[in-house]
Amino acid sequence: MAEQEEYYYGVEEDDESFIFHGQPYLFEPEYSEAELRECDERAVRERRRADEAATAADLATTQPRTAGSWWCTCRCCEVMPTEVENFCCREWELLDTDTPDTGCLVTTKQFSSLIDKAVLETFFRKPVPEGPDGRLSTKQCRLVAYRVVLEWGLKGERLGRGQRRVLPSCVVTAIRKEYPSPSGRYHGFQEAEEVFRIM
Repeated sequence: MAEQEEYYYGVEEDDESFIFHGQPYLFEPEYSEAELRECDERAVRERRRADEAATAADLATTQPRTAGSWWCTCRCCEVMPTEVENFCCREWELLDTDTPDTGCLVTTKQFSSLIDKAVLETFFRKPVPEGPDGRLSTKQCRLVAYRVVLEWGLKGERLGRGQRRVLPSCVVTAIRKEYPSPSGRYHGFQEAEEVFRIM
């Protein structure tokens, strides 16, 4: 047995005429036409997204965000009065970036469920609703909707007293359209210090 092992070992080492005729990837599955088309479309989308990001980065250094909605990639944002309020849901650090490009966050079923009036009444924390028939007023609905969407983005965590975060422009716009102010005026984002100073 030991002699045979030496013999085979010696043949492999000494035989210079040995030629390997194997072909790599011989039995690998091939892509279908539909799969190849999907890969090409995905590459085009990723290239377009990269180009838009590069354009936005170039504009960000030269043009303020309050000058137009060039920074919006979901196509649902409106220009807000301050620089800090002008950002898109696709830029929101709380949004899972691994989710597929479905357009805007506000067009998803999940978002419409979050700002449903029944959900907002469930998550209302004040003792007395100000609306008719003991229901929430539109202002209360708007404020609770902001909080519910933010807590959803934070995966259920709460910021705590005095902590505030800006919501994407498209989210704020959608909530304002669902629960509009009768006067058409809104306060916009304020830091906690500003709110406490006003109160």
